Amino acid sequence: MDRRGWHLDKGIGAAHILTTITFVVTAIFYVTAQDKRLAVLESGFVYVQQASVRDQARTEKKFDELKVDLRVIGGKLDRLNESLNRRD
Repeated sequence: MDRRGWHLDKGIGAAHILTTITFVVTAIFYVTAQDKRLAVLESGFVYVQQASVRDQARTEKKFDELKVDLRVIGGKLDRLNESLNRRD
C-alpha cells in the first residue's frame, strides 16, 4: 500500500467521542443558562408592567383631582366676577 496519499480511517477514535460528548454537554448547559436568563427577563418584564399600571392609575387619580380643583377655582372666579359686577 502506498502511504504517501490521503488516508481515511474507518474507525472512530476516543478523541472524537470525547469531543462530541463535551460538545453535547456544553450545548445542554448553554441552553439551560439561556432558559434561566429568559425566565429572569420575563419576571422583570412582569414587574415593569405592574409598575406601569400602578403609575398610570396614580396619574389618572391625580388628573381627576386636578380637574376637580380647576372646577372649584373656576366656580370661585365666577362668584368673584359676579360680585365685582354687582358693585359696578
